[in-house]
Amino acid sequence: MSVQYPRLVLATVIGLAILLSACQTASDSREGQAPAPLLLISIDGFRHDYIEQFDSPTVDRLIEEGLYADSLHHAFPTKTFATHYTLVTGRHPGTHGVVANNIWDPRRKSRFSLGDREAVNDGFWYSGGEPIWVTAEQQGLTAATYFWPGSEAIIDRTRPTHFKPYDGRVPHEERIDQIVDWLALPDAERPDFLTLYFSSVDSRGHGSGPAAPATLAAAEEIDTQLGRLLEELEAMDMLGKINILLVSDHGMSEVSPERTIALDEYIDLSKVHVSDWGPAAQIWAGEMEPAEIVAALADAPHLRAWQREDIPDRYHFDSHYRVPDVLVEADPGWLISSKPYMANPNPPRGMHGWDPALAEMHGIFIARGPGFVPGARSPAMRSIDVYALMTHLLDLDPADHEGRLQTFLPYLESDRAPAYQVARFECEAGAVEARIGPAHMSLHFGEHIFVLDRVEDAVDRFEATDLSFEIDDQRASGRVDGTELGECVRADAGRIRRPGTDQTPSH
Repeated sequence: MSVQYPRLVLATVIGLAILLSACQTASDSREGQAPAPLLLISIDGFRHDYIEQFDSPTVDRLIEEGLYADSLHHAFPTKTFATHYTLVTGRHPGTHGVVANNIWDPRRKSRFSLGDREAVNDGFWYSGGEPIWVTAEQQGLTAATYFWPGSEAIIDRTRPTHFKPYDGRVPHEERIDQIVDWLALPDAERPDFLTLYFSSVDSRGHGSGPAAPATLAAAEEIDTQLGRLLEELEAMDMLGKINILLVSDHGMSEVSPERTIALDEYIDLSKVHVSDWGPAAQIWAGEMEPAEIVAALADAPHLRAWQREDIPDRYHFDSHYRVPDVLVEADPGWLISSKPYMANPNPPRGMHGWDPALAEMHGIFIARGPGFVPGARSPAMRSIDVYALMTHLLDLDPADHEGRLQTFLPYLESDRAPAYQVARFECEAGAVEARIGPAHMSLHFGEHIFVLDRVEDAVDRFEATDLSFEIDDQRASGRVDGTELGECVRADAGRIRRPGTDQTPSH
């Protein structure tokens, strides 16, 4: 006796069978072609030159066995939430909208600050960019975040499968143990993307000053913990199967009360709204027009003020509506404050937030794992490009971003370390050092380190926003922030070798 199913029921059964079959096929495909897990580690406030100032066997090992960039050039402003969100979205703060640690939203008429847990957990503030954990989760991978700005919020209806609400009191050992436990899960459950975050170096840098003994002691303790992580991964036979990116979100500069500018000596603060202070102040017009504010600050020492439309193009800080009406930036080592706050009995001894090209604002970038050429060295790299790298390593389709994968490709698609060349020039505007890799270069000029891209189909021409540098054998020319360097003459012996012709790094 045959059973006659209604057509609708039969169609439903067939549809479910097809769907289950497709899911099983996708699952089988992923199990067979799953990318190597990726662990992104941030040491907040770890300036690029700290590595040379304390005993760091674990960091040294990562450098020896992986890719080491001279430094990491961040986005403006060099503040923790802004730069961390740039790292995971590939968008500038002026695009993704996390424009500082303290933010004013003029449309919502609301304020974001680090101490406001409700705001920190509200996905509204992060909607201007898609973080890598959202990209991963929406394309079938699993993410696990042990602290990262934005990772506690629901962004585009998505959270990491595993996440930890931020608590700076959690011991470093506990954080390491959780990462190990996640990676020890069965293959089908193990996260594909993970984050790990440490804040102690930043805290010590603020309280004791950059490179102070207490700051370097904090860095040494984290190095020890990372050493334990590598040991655990080796014991699990995982170390050779996971890609690890070690970064920091900014550097640190020394400050003092004697190098502080009281904003209320020049403008009536009751007539404006200042949403963020420090090395850069973000000012919203109230009873004063933006042009009035800029004019009132014209004679103030040790700072520069711009209306929104005049902010230097190199900062990429103009497109999001949370960018303020007026941006004021102090000279390196100087802070913008107010008279009441300057009475603080415990002022900071270290700070960050200035021009990201300043060498002291540069962080670190080290990468180790099956995706990288071991023993490779690179000129300074940009944090804006890290999202593109991570999506490439995880075989994901990236969301809209402003980064450039080409910078990293020579260190991924080679069986030996790519060329690294250093050339020094005396220019009319001052001494310049060019550190050159296959697809980009870093230009060291005064207190600044700029990153420029190699121009396609050009031999030794490099460009970035408001920056250019071209080498013609023993001579060079260039432009920094629209100012010509003048004639540049090679100041050291040797010639620039073309990419791929010299595999020995020059230090």
